[in-house]
Formats: sequence, C-alpha cells, structure tokens
Amino acid sequence: MLLFTERRGHRQIAAASASIALALIAMFAIASRAQATETLYWDNYGDNPDTIAFANIDGAGGGQVNTATEPVEAPEGMAYDTVTNRLFVTTGSGASRHILAINLDGSGASVFAPAGAPIAEPEGVAIDPATRTIYWGNPGSDTIAWANLDGGGGGVLNTSGATVDNPCCRIAVDPAGGRVYWVNTPVGSSSIGFANANNTGGGGTLNLTGSSVEPGGEGIVVDPAAGRVYFIGSIGASEGLGYANTNGSGGGDVAGTTMKSAWGLAMDPSLGRLYWGNEGNGEVRTNAFGFVNLTGSSGGISIATAPVANPQDPVILKSPSGAGAPVVARDKKNRAALSCSTGAWAADYAGSFVYQAPRTYAYQWLRNGTLVAGATAATLTAKSAGSYACTVTAANQIGTAAQTSAASTVKAAKVKLSTKKKGKGEPGDQVTFKVKAVNQGDLKPKSAKVCVKLPGASKADLKAPKCKKLGQLKGRAKKTVTIKVKVKPGAEAGTDKLTFQVKGAAGKAAKAKIVVQ
Repeated sequence: MLLFTERRGHRQIAAASASIALALIAMFAIASRAQATETLYWDNYGDNPDTIAFANIDGAGGGQVNTATEPVEAPEGMAYDTVTNRLFVTTGSGASRHILAINLDGSGASVFAPAGAPIAEPEGVAIDPATRTIYWGNPGSDTIAWANLDGGGGGVLNTSGATVDNPCCRIAVDPAGGRVYWVNTPVGSSSIGFANANNTGGGGTLNLTGSSVEPGGEGIVVDPAAGRVYFIGSIGASEGLGYANTNGSGGGDVAGTTMKSAWGLAMDPSLGRLYWGNEGNGEVRTNAFGFVNLTGSSGGISIATAPVANPQDPVILKSPSGAGAPVVARDKKNRAALSCSTGAWAADYAGSFVYQAPRTYAYQWLRNGTLVAGATAATLTAKSAGSYACTVTAANQIGTAAQTSAASTVKAAKVKLSTKKKGKGEPGDQVTFKVKAVNQGDLKPKSAKVCVKLPGASKADLKAPKCKKLGQLKGRAKKTVTIKVKVKPGAEAGTDKLTFQVKGAAGKAAKAKIVVQ
C-alpha cells in the first residue's frame, strides 16, 4: 500500500502514489474556536530550500517565516517558547545538524548553541515553559540532552532505568508529570522511554499493551490531564495513532485516523483533538494536515496560500484564554489604594505543542462602568467615591483576550464622632472633651474639621472654641482631638447641651452636656 523512499536524515518516509484521488474537504470541518484566534505553524521538509510556514487554523492566510541568513534543512520537530516568542527546530545534515531559534517577529533566526549540552545529530525538541528548559534527542550519541533556554547551561539528561537507543525523531515533555518521553527506534523494534525532567533519573519504558500501533518516532505528545502519551506508528502495513497510559497500565488505539505519511503530532486537550502533518501529500494543499477528535470524528485542513511542501510538525499558537477574572484588592492601611491581579489564564499545553500563555498584560480601570482616563496601571488610588473594577487584557503572538473583575465599592469619607456624655465645671472653668473621630468611609476627607454647636439656651453659659481640623484622615482610620469648652463667668448653675459635629465631610455628630456647678 505504501512506497518507501530514501529521505535525508535518519529516517525514511512513505510516499503517496501520484494516482491517489484527493478528497475535498469543507472549511467548516474545523470546529469553532470559542472566540480564540489560532495560528498553525509547520516545517516544509520537501521545499527547496526547506521552509517554516504558517496559516490560520482553518488554512487561510499566512505565509513563510523569515529565517534570514540561517537556512532550514531537513527540519525535524519544532517547539515554541512563549517568553521569547521563538520557534526552535532541529535542522542540518549529519554531523552539522544543529538547533535553530527562529524569531516570530520576522527578524530572522540564530543557531542555539548552549554551553555544556551535547548536540549530536539532534532530532526533535520539546520545551518546559515552567523551568525554561529545552530537551532534544541525540541519535548520534544515544542521549537525551537538555539546556536552559537562556543558553546558560545544559548537559545530558540522567536517564537511569530507561533505554536510550537511536532516539528518533520526536520528543515530548510533561511539565505536570515531571517527565520527558522519547521513542527508541533501533532496527527491528521500538519503544517509548521516559525519565524525570529534573535530571534525577527515574527512567523506564511505557507499557504499550493494548495498542496495535508500533511507535516509529514520527510524532509523540503528552496529555497530562488524561494521563496519556499519544504516538504515530504503523499498524501492519498502514499508519495509525496509538496511546499509552503514563501510569504503566497499557494503552490502546485512536480510531478514525486517515494519514498520508504523517510526521509531527500536536494535541489540543481543550478540544480533545490531535493534529498531524500529511507529509506524504507533498505539495498538495488539500488535507495538508489531518486531525481526529477523541469523540471519533476526523477531518483535514487545506492550506490556501502558504507554502506547502511535505508539511510536518504542526505547532499551534492560540490567543490567550481566560480562566478566572482578575481580583481587586484593597490596601489595609489605605482603603482608597486599589490593586488589580492579572487574573487566571489558560497555560501552554507544552507537552502537546499547543501554546496559549500570555506574554504581556495591560490594565484599564473603570468607575461606575466608565473608563477612568489614564488609569492603565495595575494599581490605582481612588480620588472619588464609586464602584471600581479593572479590565486585564492579556496578549501573546497571536492575539488578545480580556477579563474584567468584580466591582469594589469605594465609599466617600464619613466621619463618626464620639466623646464622653457629660462634663462638669464652675463659672470661669474650661471643660475638656476628647473627641474621637473615625472615618467610616474609604476616601480621605479633604478639609474636615470638628466644631462645637451650642443651642440657644447654652450660648448664655458656654463659649465654643474654634473648629479643629482633622487633617488627612485615611479610610477606616481614627483620630482623637482635644476640645476645651469655656464656662462663662457668671454662668448659672444647671445643665447645658452641646453638639460636636463634622464640617467639610459627611459625618455623625456626638452630643454631650456640661453641668455648671
């Protein structure tokens, strides 16, 4: 059924017969992406020279990625680094094979050559975004290597307990499970090995019992949530897609796959969908990429205008996806000081070559549902009472998404006064009251002061002092002011009423009495 031809590098490919009739597909076979924007990247193994290309997930638009003076030759496996916005791909031939870092801003590419890490005919790359570590297989030395993405160090991964035998041609990392997976492809047999990603060994071989697919190294991904490793391989004389459970309990096959010399595998766990490049289609655009849903349906992606020449290694970049609204927090010492969290956002599916983590965040504050001019920082000190919320817009290479917090109410200053109920004095005395002022609001009163109000009957016996300023009384703060009320000479014995009240801010007065003896 399949014809095998020699291929550059360490492997052979199945070439599709020129007489195979191509089935038409409709673009609506691609499911709606829940408001997310998605871009599909791939490498063209059969181009001259080879290229890195991209298109929308429905196959429209796109073009070729600029690698400037760094040529792409016999690319094998790609991974993406969200932080630096670079694609990493192994390329070259024989002993000159190397790892290329391609800037997706169009500024070109450079050779990635970390200190201390062996690069021996590398094939397949995987990136752990949490630790900023890149891994690759070295068929030339039967090793799995690693390096820091900043190029500051690396080495050979400790694979104690596992077999490493011609690790070709793809590799996958499981950040959640803390493992690296690869395919061993010695002549006559194959297996999937693993080891701890933190370089502590703990290696082994996955149990493939239950799957009729023999892994060939064409593609491997990890679905941490389901605890599965999916892989491309052969079922007798045809191609297939199998899986193995990461807990060692065996595996099975994925039904509904239609492949044409598939190379490269990606999975979007949020959709339950696996993608691959139909490299055997050559330059045919129809069904350049295939996909299968774990629910059983399948289809293809036709590339409209971007370069297509033996496409492989799908890498999918998605715009950010909100997973939890931001939260407005209050400063306990200054209730008018607000801060906005970034909110929660869906992380990269690094083990399955689908990336969506934000690269940057932008903020915008709202008061009573209206934008606050110039309030674009993560913090805000409210100047006016109202209902405040913040909108966080996350952005990455592909697009943006926004989430808005619940509102937090900032209350105007409201000063509550309290003091002793009664004081005593003789004519000519000064009666002292310690008046406690508590700001029950969140804002500072601008020019609040405490004044004494005397009803008409009390004015004959008492003399009120000048008002006392409260100063910058923060929200929920308190302050005590001392006020002395003079009993006039010649005041008649009896009880006089007085009120301590707030001027310059809303407030609650305090009533008291002075008993003239």
